[in-house]
Amino acid sequence: MRLTRAPGALLLKTASQLFRDEEEREQFVKALTEGVAREQALILLEDRPEIRAFPKLTAVEWQPDFVVRIRDTFRPGRHPLHDKGAYYVLDFSSIFSASVMLAIESAPKTILDLCASPGGKSIFASKLFQPTLLACNETIRKRCGTLIANLKRCHIENSVVWSADPSVYAKRFPEAFDLILVDAPCSGQSLLAKGEPNPGCFAPNMIDMNVGRQRRITGNAIQCLRPGGHLFYSTCTFAIKENERIIEWLLKEYDDLEAVEIPHLAEYKSKYSEVTCYRLFPHYGLGAGAFAALIRRKGEPDAHYPETLKELTGLWHYGKEEDPARDSRPESKREYKKPEPKPFVIRRKKR
Repeated sequence: MRLTRAPGALLLKTASQLFRDEEEREQFVKALTEGVAREQALILLEDRPEIRAFPKLTAVEWQPDFVVRIRDTFRPGRHPLHDKGAYYVLDFSSIFSASVMLAIESAPKTILDLCASPGGKSIFASKLFQPTLLACNETIRKRCGTLIANLKRCHIENSVVWSADPSVYAKRFPEAFDLILVDAPCSGQSLLAKGEPNPGCFAPNMIDMNVGRQRRITGNAIQCLRPGGHLFYSTCTFAIKENERIIEWLLKEYDDLEAVEIPHLAEYKSKYSEVTCYRLFPHYGLGAGAFAALIRRKGEPDAHYPETLKELTGLWHYGKEEDPARDSRPESKREYKKPEPKPFVIRRKKR
């Protein structure tokens, strides 16, 4: 029997800020305290008859044709086709947020995912657009192994993995990418809906810390975006500061940006801002919850892409068997590693 956690004061305060209707407020709190959201989805990468036999749920109207919803009693990660890269498993709320990319009319050729690990949004974008370059960045280097393993298993061609601060991209690759993904680090409040502990996720200082990171990441991302290109922004939290306020800040800070309407998500449009963005809550029954927005940079792109993109060799490149632990930075930029001390040995004089 699953134990229901008692809602904390900060959770109740957040719920009261989000919902005026008492019944919906209680549904939201119940979804987070019971933690039973298990809505699975597959990104189909191969057409296999075995997958057609998987126990599926009814598709929603806006669901891409390469995505299927799977019953929560089934474990697709244990099926042999998973290891062969026939599909990628993720929470259906991630499909919700990624679906805003369906509104992009012209397929982007160059894509940068600034917060890529474990790789779900990158794989979605690759399947949807089939770009000539998919640059997958993960600032936290120890997460690169999982990212590389997923891209390799799923046969994501033209993918490159690198580990660098977003400011590095802003300096080295200005106006180089048609689409930039920022699945931003956040307070992760929706994890509670999955039954995963996340202490402090409603604390104001935790939210403010993430707001600072989100502004810095998105600010650097804009520098890399080509005119006419798109910025995808998403989180897995419910804090207005980390969601609507970030989009409002971006549009105020950069006057050549505009929010894009997503017709198929009209019923999920956020009511917490006049800026166009979208929310999914856990009590809707489609996943643990998500926030998403699509931003377009005004203008027309140059016909040619920057030559600097050729320098993006990364830690790992699909099809090239390189050592993921290899440091691709110039020798002068690498961290100095102090040599291991030699063991101290007492030598006795011969008599």
